[in-house]
Amino acid sequence: MLLCGVLAGHAEGAAGQAYRLDPEKLRQAMAYSHAGHWLHFGAQAWTLLVLWGLLASGTAAKLAASIERKARRGWLNSAIFSALLITLLFLTVMLPPAAVGHALAVHYGISIQGWIPWLAEASTSLRNFIVGATFLFMLAHYLIVWSPKRYWLWFASAMIPLTLVGAFVLPTLIDPMYDKYEPLGATHAALVTQLERVVARTGTAIPPERMYLQRAAQKGNGINARVTGIGSTKRIVVWDTTADRLPMDEVLFIFGHESGHYVLNHIAIGMVLGVVGGFAMLYLVSRLAAWLIGRYGEGWGVPSLSSLAGLVVLLLAVAMLQDVTAPIPNGISRWEEHQADVYGQEALHGLVADPQKTALSAFQHMGEAGLDDPNPNAFIEFWTYDHPSTQSRANFAAHYDPWVPGGKPKFFPR
Repeated sequence: MLLCGVLAGHAEGAAGQAYRLDPEKLRQAMAYSHAGHWLHFGAQAWTLLVLWGLLASGTAAKLAASIERKARRGWLNSAIFSALLITLLFLTVMLPPAAVGHALAVHYGISIQGWIPWLAEASTSLRNFIVGATFLFMLAHYLIVWSPKRYWLWFASAMIPLTLVGAFVLPTLIDPMYDKYEPLGATHAALVTQLERVVARTGTAIPPERMYLQRAAQKGNGINARVTGIGSTKRIVVWDTTADRLPMDEVLFIFGHESGHYVLNHIAIGMVLGVVGGFAMLYLVSRLAAWLIGRYGEGWGVPSLSSLAGLVVLLLAVAMLQDVTAPIPNGISRWEEHQADVYGQEALHGLVADPQKTALSAFQHMGEAGLDDPNPNAFIEFWTYDHPSTQSRANFAAHYDPWVPGGKPKFFPR
């Protein structure tokens, strides 16, 4: 009865909504969405519980002491402890929620990937985490020992070049570990020709040889495209589900949206805000970690943050602050996504017959493919969404036409 009432409420509210689902899809979208919310907050709570448990039980301190008895060199102690900690956290904190999320996605038809290839990807992720995170943990430990009061400043500074390098190698080194890519022109020459029209209008300077197709259909039914990389690795990536299942004008809108991120300097803005936010976050982490050591360190067997087990305290402080500050980066991201929606819709003017209808239809197709809830809880959207809800995006698209008499486009001349 409760579900029927909720469905009825959704149906009544759908009268003025641009994005709608039929009753069965609506039921599935609501169930999938609610399960995802429980999983999201449950995973956060579980992460804090595991980290706290490692400290409160003395496991972190005992592991550190055991390693220090067997290894003579400080850097080797740090490497061994970091690698073991990363593996433990991956298996206990990251993998179980990811597995539940995959099971949900398969159950609701979002994913079609089998468990064997999914586990193969998980093993790749574990390997990458061990390599990458071990380096970062060792760097953090070294800086804490070297500069106990200002380690956060040096670590945040070091993250600037590391972030740039990561953005540069992501499309050529990391992404191919998980998905298959091929030149877009090899199978979708007509699409490349059309995308070049959008490139010419938006000035994104992405030539055909930097347009790629991602083989996403072998994993799921999602629809997406993105601009990735920086400098010489910058490229447009279109999922084959997008290229093969959507009308050409909708693909152009999605590409126009992604182009908006680049033209509006969202990549640069994101990096600058990430740097500023990183400095602020790490300063707060340092203060919270110092407080945790002072309040609980003796009971945990962690006398100082510079001890190996202090890395677990540092992670606990990071996890706690990330949870409570999540609305800040999510709110910035939603603002950027809205700007890109406006840009993408304006970019279509003169390229398609009806930009409003095209954008609205694209959001409808993307929402159906992802089973997006047409009426998400306002608090959930504010706290966890890094994109505006599909409903709000569709409603905006349906009513945005700056080329009517008296209208004024935001990014393109009339």
